[in-house]
Amino acid sequence: MSLRDLVKAKPKRQRFTRTLNRDQVRRMKKRGYDAERELVKKFRGAGFHALRIPVSAPSNEPLPDVFAIKDKTILSCEVKSQVRYVYYKRKQVTKLFEFLDIHKIYPRRYAILAAKFRYKGWVFMIPEKTGDYSLRIGGGISFHELMKRVD
Repeated sequence: MSLRDLVKAKPKRQRFTRTLNRDQVRRMKKRGYDAERELVKKFRGAGFHALRIPVSAPSNEPLPDVFAIKDKTILSCEVKSQVRYVYYKRKQVTKLFEFLDIHKIYPRRYAILAAKFRYKGWVFMIPEKTGDYSLRIGGGISFHELMKRVD
């Protein structure tokens, strides 16, 4: 048996995927919804006018989960809620920047990646360009540091 035959005979590694039932999907969506509402309250407490944009299905429209406006500043946020780490796909980050390009009237425009880690709190990142990003517990910046950067 040649080396080529051995490679062909090797079974491919199957990717692990879990199947979620209806209640698990509902809980995941509710956790994300609650995190978005909590972030809106945080922004309002910091003096921003903030709104959550409820988009029930993935869309090609450049709509963020949450956006906030204060004076000459606009923030466009992608919000995720997980236990250990979160991953933001390039397409999600691109939508944030497209939303900000529509609102050129604001001189200070920031795309914000927001992650709420269960039992640990919030972590934020301000990406400079589109791409794939991830946040972990202990990484990124706090809400207080975010407010210092955007004000």
